Amino acid sequence: MSAITTELRDDETSFDNVIVGAGSAGCVLAARLSEDSDRTVLLIEAGNRPRGIVARMPAAAGINFVRPGLNWCLETVPQRELVNRRVFIAAGKGLGGSSAINAMCYMRGHPDDYNGWAEGGAKGWAYADVLPYFKRNEAYDSGGDPTYRGQRGPFVTTKAQIHGRLQEAFVAAGDDDEAGLTDDPNGFRQEGFFTCDRAIRRGERVSSSTAYLDPILDRPNLRILTGAAAHRVVLENRRAVGVAYATDGQLRQVRARHEVILSAGAIRSPHLLMLSGIGPADHLGDNGITVEADLPAVGAHLEDHVEVQVTFGCRQPVSHSRYMRADRKLAAGLRWLLFKDGIGATTGFEAGALIRSTSNLPSPNMQIFLYPALFDETLPTAGVHGFGLGMNLNRCQSRGTIRLGSSDPAARPSIDPAYLTEPDDLELLVDAVERARAIVASSSFDGLRGEEIGPGSKARSRSDIAQWVRHVLIGNWHLAGTCRMGNGSDTVTDSQGRVHGIERLRVVDASSMPRVVNANLAATVMMMAEKISDPIRERPALEPQPAPYAGAPAMAVMS
Repeated sequence: MSAITTELRDDETSFDNVIVGAGSAGCVLAARLSEDSDRTVLLIEAGNRPRGIVARMPAAAGINFVRPGLNWCLETVPQRELVNRRVFIAAGKGLGGSSAINAMCYMRGHPDDYNGWAEGGAKGWAYADVLPYFKRNEAYDSGGDPTYRGQRGPFVTTKAQIHGRLQEAFVAAGDDDEAGLTDDPNGFRQEGFFTCDRAIRRGERVSSSTAYLDPILDRPNLRILTGAAAHRVVLENRRAVGVAYATDGQLRQVRARHEVILSAGAIRSPHLLMLSGIGPADHLGDNGITVEADLPAVGAHLEDHVEVQVTFGCRQPVSHSRYMRADRKLAAGLRWLLFKDGIGATTGFEAGALIRSTSNLPSPNMQIFLYPALFDETLPTAGVHGFGLGMNLNRCQSRGTIRLGSSDPAARPSIDPAYLTEPDDLELLVDAVERARAIVASSSFDGLRGEEIGPGSKARSRSDIAQWVRHVLIGNWHLAGTCRMGNGSDTVTDSQGRVHGIERLRVVDASSMPRVVNANLAATVMMMAEKISDPIRERPALEPQPAPYAGAPAMAVMS
């Protein structure tokens, strides 16, 4: 019998652990906790199991970004510093969560990210502490230094194959840039230009669901309830005892004998806490919700990475737009169906870089991806050859909030990332445009480089570029920090994900990050779930692994 169901049996009224959210963290937790045969685990997910070619084919990733069946398709409140634009926010809905719709980039972040977590009060989260859990998660099939890379974990990763001259030119430009080259941004040296690591196995997407859940669907102690929207955590005397959820228009409850774990992401986890009476007392009172625990940090400290794409024409017909001709799309699709290779087995995001905006920074604060085409929404523009450099600011100073839209669980939360409300963020993005221009001016782009399209050659003053940034900036959908770990009044959970002031309730997902990491988030979120699964199971932590890394201080941090 498969563990996946749309309705619990009449006798399934309680489980040892109830996990809300089958995303990058929830799937890992469900798999690890259900390894204990005497422990019953329920995983509740509002979406369904991704199916079909689009869910599996890497080249179809752009479609998933806007596919309502797999995506909550949210938007921010009007952003004052972005000419009052509402900004689209993609968030995964279904088994695998955002790992089932993302661009499949496997990036861990910089060791200093985790040392900063530990120094800020998240005990046990220094780089030496987390490296063994990254390795436990991963099965890297492209070699790599075993000091850093995992070989036997459930989550398969691989180094991308370069599929074009534009990607080759971008990586080669690292020789002319101060960041240089790195052969493994998840190894000894993060900084530099590189060929990306991808969550792709034999030409198909790897998500937390395909890696962790698919192999264990016959476990009798695991149930996965899909199409069930969590409404709130059921509390009794400041203790979590279950979850109220809706399915088929009916409100139901399931009990948790041991713990409830929220893994619903940086938007939904704080939203659920506030619906349950846990959060800023004034805000809860304004929405008519009884306060169970006054935790002002719930929904606060929202962080995101932001991006502007600097675009250029291409003088040769080598961009991915060439694949948009009907016969070539058909050929690529057939090749992928038959052999699981070719252009259908990649998103095209094969080349990237992590850089410092100024040389005096200890570690990178910006990320670049080479877009091998100009895009109409999520697909390459047919008949027009060009390319772009996605200039991402990963260390924003601006902080936003998640708030209730109303006390109705079905109402969408209010998402306010407060983009560019700190002036330094805008200044760094203006600098990033100039850096992009310098990279494309490298000799490696000779013969390919066409006219600059955005912001355009006429935008030369900083004020002109800044105005352009306000009109085109997007979020990277790497939201974090809204239930952050730590030991101060500005945190929500302790270093094991336990919510302050509430018994038997944890939060484990990107919302728990004390600060967003300098990379895409999926790898870090899976690592966090791997790590916190050990104390839930009352197992000792893996032995810390001090490892050298480029730019490390003389004394490595251990917590």
